[in-house]
Amino acid sequence: MKKANVLFLTLETDFIDNFGIAVLSAVAKKMGWRTSFFVFNPKAIDEYFSKIQPTIVCYSCMSSNYNDYLRVNSYLKSKYNFVSIMGGPHPTFFPEIIHEEGLDYICRGEGELAFAEFLQKYQNGEDTDSILNFHSKRKKNPVRDLIRDLDDIPFPDRSLIFDNTELKDMPLKTFMSSRGCPYPCTYCYNKSLKEEYVGKGQFSRVHSVDRMIEEIKYVKSKYPLQFVKFEDDLFAIKMSWLDEFAKKYRNEINLPFNCLQRIDLINKDRIGLLKTANCHSITVAIDSANSRIRNEILGRCMKLSNHEIIERIHLIKDTGINVFTNQIIAVPTSTIQDELDAINLNISANIDFAGSTILVPYQGTEIWKYCEKHNLIDKNSLTTSNFFHSIQKKSALSCFSKKEKEVQWNLSLFFVMIIKLRLLRRVLIWIAMNCKPNPFFAIISTIFKGYYLKKYIYPVRVSSMRSIRMVQKAFSIELSRMLGKKRTIIKLFGSKEIH
Repeated sequence: MKKANVLFLTLETDFIDNFGIAVLSAVAKKMGWRTSFFVFNPKAIDEYFSKIQPTIVCYSCMSSNYNDYLRVNSYLKSKYNFVSIMGGPHPTFFPEIIHEEGLDYICRGEGELAFAEFLQKYQNGEDTDSILNFHSKRKKNPVRDLIRDLDDIPFPDRSLIFDNTELKDMPLKTFMSSRGCPYPCTYCYNKSLKEEYVGKGQFSRVHSVDRMIEEIKYVKSKYPLQFVKFEDDLFAIKMSWLDEFAKKYRNEINLPFNCLQRIDLINKDRIGLLKTANCHSITVAIDSANSRIRNEILGRCMKLSNHEIIERIHLIKDTGINVFTNQIIAVPTSTIQDELDAINLNISANIDFAGSTILVPYQGTEIWKYCEKHNLIDKNSLTTSNFFHSIQKKSALSCFSKKEKEVQWNLSLFFVMIIKLRLLRRVLIWIAMNCKPNPFFAIISTIFKGYYLKKYIYPVRVSSMRSIRMVQKAFSIELSRMLGKKRTIIKLFGSKEIH
């Protein structure tokens, strides 16, 4: 029987738990495998590898960072003997990545059952080339049926990550009660994922309320927990589930929480139940103040007028629940006036935190296909720049002038300040429209975002020292994203840096 030791390697951590890794670790431990977790550090990687001697190394990657993982894997493969497996969104939608040198397997789609089967067959010395969801260089397999009952999945092994990062002591922790968003937004992979699983079972599924309550209780008993953040694409789609959840959560947990809702699903009954459950803040995506862009370009399938959107937001705020909105700037066919209209919409709605992102059309999404059809993407930029790196850097689309891209970037940074700082509103808009982007704008934006998020959306109490560390981490993450730069991760090939 082969040695049973799995290493989950990630390039960095931010403020959100990595559910995929934690659940797969729980699956592996249930089968008797040892698991470990390492945040990549070029100064410590060799000592760490020599110490734990992993049999299998797993990576979870997105289109924004898959090249980084390939380079790290290439380096490790040049020095150590192990089996490499890559999962996550990028290999799911771009399985041709299996042909990259040094990559042994990829896992597409839901990985729990496939990973369990792989571990069992690998340990027993059986064939691992014919496992559903897995691709090797020798064989490509279709995806298996979706997991029917999410309660069959073990609790995420949060200790794997918490015991190895500062997330353990964070008073805010994240949970997911469901899988599979039913809406076809063009900037999201959900539509493509849903098509991949046609005939493979119910796409949108939810944990039972009792399971969610028990998971939160378990985390609360082991780690500091003041605030719960539900990371579902859409929390509590069914009112019957929300009705049961509201009563049990209030009675057994009663911690303030944040969740994501669709504004067109908001009504008095839904908001009443969320308030009963002790919901502190709701996140809603407006995306654009232009209804044509919202529905025809971004595929939101939202028939509400701007006036109706404002009314729904007022309904939420009248119950004492704060609102976090998100807008997407630099959408094809949009104008600077559209972005200013979004600012006015948020002002009229008295939004507590108005976030904004620059559109990045990820390959394989419907918005990517739109941009490709209309020749809005410079294909050379896909290899010569960090095209997919950040939704906070300047637009890479050819339909906007240099001046427009600068104004878009400035507005995205100033968005929350323009909404909240009434006396400086005209000044900030003037600066956004007339000044060149510069790092100082990004610094100020990070400070104000952190302040308003903590005040209105995630009001957690932390020590002064932890606050300082959180601010330092936020600067490290946010500034690199806003400035369109990637932090140097590793320098191992002489003068050649891996970014």
